[in-house]
Amino acid sequence: EAANAVAKAGGTPLAVAINNQIYGIIYLKDTVKPGLKERFEELRGMGIKTVMCTGDNPLTAATIAREAGVDEFIAEAKPEDKIEAIKKEQAQGKLVAMTGDGTNDAPALAQADVGLAMNSGTMAAKEAANMIDLDSDPTKLISVIAIGKQLLITRGSLTTFSISNDVAKYFAIIPALFIMTIPQLQSLNIMHLASPKSALLSALIFNAIIIPLLIPIAMKGAKYKAMDGNKLLSRNLLIYGLGGVVVPFIGIKVIDIIVSVLHLV
Repeated sequence: EAANAVAKAGGTPLAVAINNQIYGIIYLKDTVKPGLKERFEELRGMGIKTVMCTGDNPLTAATIAREAGVDEFIAEAKPEDKIEAIKKEQAQGKLVAMTGDGTNDAPALAQADVGLAMNSGTMAAKEAANMIDLDSDPTKLISVIAIGKQLLITRGSLTTFSISNDVAKYFAIIPALFIMTIPQLQSLNIMHLASPKSALLSALIFNAIIIPLLIPIAMKGAKYKAMDGNKLLSRNLLIYGLGGVVVPFIGIKVIDIIVSVLHLV
């Protein structure tokens, strides 16, 4: 009963005995770092499931899991149990990242797609991992994931904007360029640019303006906010996809008006 009481409180009961006679229970407790629950909530917002693998008994593991805010836990986990859990997720096509610091974590760190060992951990764990966290902060994995996602989002956003931008420019310019030889294109000349020459010049000036404006985004990275992958994709398509279509129409038309007023062509 004393051991169960310690376990339910989130501690590890350590029995002290001499000649099979128990003299008492020592209460050992791993403290949950402040802010850990919020960090796991942030991971959940990214669409990432957290699983705690611990050698503690089920009662202790359940209490710690509740305090930390993890989604699932595996109690009394042996090295082979951790590997099996990782393989199970990988078999479903999921990418698995793991943090650990002990020698018994080494096989699982090697099996995971991303293994992050604590700098304070054993040499076996550090040799098995892909990366070593010099700060020995288990939640550093969030930063690793966020940086990776931001890189992917930045590349995808710029590519989406570039493709949409090109489609819009050609749709705006081609009718104006060939309207003299193919009068039927008049119905597509929705921008009503002043002349074929001004249309071409306006497109060139627009390109000269928009490319430098994209450099800060490429250097700094597109803004990343923790959210579900589908919502993030929809948001970026709306901003960079629709924006890449609308901006050229507005920009080229404004430049065309300025070019015509200044009689540059």
